Amino acid sequence: MKHLLWGLVSSLFAQASGGVQFFTGDWQALTNEARQKNKLIFVDFYATWCGPCKMLERYTFTNPEVGAYAAKYYLSYRIDAEKGEGVRLANQFRVRAYPTIVFLDPQGVEIGRQVGYVDAPTFLALLKKYAERYQEKRGEAPPTWEGFKESYQVFLADLHTKAWGGLFAERFSAWRKAITANDDAAMLQALQGLPTPAPEVLMALSQWHKGQKDAALHALHYRLYQAQKLSPLQALWLSAYALTYWDALPPEAVQWASYAVKKDPTGVGFLTQAALYYRLGRTAEARSALKEAKKDLPPDHPAWTTLAQLTAQQEK
Repeated sequence: MKHLLWGLVSSLFAQASGGVQFFTGDWQALTNEARQKNKLIFVDFYATWCGPCKMLERYTFTNPEVGAYAAKYYLSYRIDAEKGEGVRLANQFRVRAYPTIVFLDPQGVEIGRQVGYVDAPTFLALLKKYAERYQEKRGEAPPTWEGFKESYQVFLADLHTKAWGGLFAERFSAWRKAITANDDAAMLQALQGLPTPAPEVLMALSQWHKGQKDAALHALHYRLYQAQKLSPLQALWLSAYALTYWDALPPEAVQWASYAVKKDPTGVGFLTQAALYYRLGRTAEARSALKEAKKDLPPDHPAWTTLAQLTAQQEK
């Protein structure tokens, strides 16, 4: 009963926070739907006594970026490897430890696996890796801005914790759901207990999403950024958030990213700066920032590669 309650609570939490939504039918229904929708599958083989399995469910599957990406490209499935149909499937896929996540193409052929717990940014990177490989194999991966954002979100997921601490990632998920639903009471509740300046930042971002953009930008840029209430990582997170969720980017967003790379030059910071320059049509500056980003990022990282292709197209 204890394990059943844990699974129910974790599942409800994932749904409430915008995390991974798992397919609820049997294996046959899952594979039929994958073929019909031409979607990849990931299968989480777990055991009720497994501590890392619970960590994966509690901390990784609840991440909103992970949930959004998985919903677009995958059918997600969880199965107890020691009960019912799970025993047969665990043997079929040679599962020897928990958790084991198996990635499958729409025909049910394994294309990769992950054994053991991974955090949200790492798991998001795995989801993207296998999806992009599959798309490239089928010739379906032309460079697009949306494609860049999807690859870039692994960095935003990582910055949630690095910039703001562990509690923030959980509250951010609840806050995003609240502002999407225009639920002010839930939005304010999500801010409770967060250390300053996180509540002030999220309140200002709430104003932005309500269309009060001048007031939001004044709060973010003048009352927080220029007043030096944001650390370099928090300023980078803010520019990453704007890059991911805002259609119209103000020039101030470049200042936030530039401050971050000046104080703490990283590949992620320069990549963010390059993407902001690209969106503002400042192509030469985007190319320069991309060169700096390449020094610190894997040479084949899809976010860097896609942005480099987009920038080259913009120059033509």
